Amino acid sequence: MKSLASAAGLATLLILGSGIVLAQNPAKNDPAKTDPAHFKVELDNNRVRVLHVTVAPNTKVELHDVDDAVVVPLTDYESTLKRANGGTSVVERKTGKPAWVPAGAREFEAGAKGVDALLIELKPAAR
Repeated sequence: MKSLASAAGLATLLILGSGIVLAQNPAKNDPAKTDPAHFKVELDNNRVRVLHVTVAPNTKVELHDVDDAVVVPLTDYESTLKRANGGTSVVERKTGKPAWVPAGAREFEAGAKGVDALLIELKPAAR
């Protein structure tokens, strides 16, 4: 009985510990690390990470991962978004109008005006 309780305790620690490790690991293709020419970290704390995204007109940005985020365009722009599942869509953004960006892997190509925006990634609240 004592060994069963110990095994259950160990399993609980492993499960909880793996959740903590996953929460601390950044995305596999963190654009701030893999593409610093287009993604600059402006602020990073335990609640949010703010990336300044600047992409020249008609420039392709390679596959990268983002967490759930809000994008705030600093200029009007249009881009073609390609998701890891193969879906493609044209996205039109207006200066100052925030939009939701769900977590996931994606690549995109900036339109004729390029892209200038703040991407505000949300982090889980500390408990």
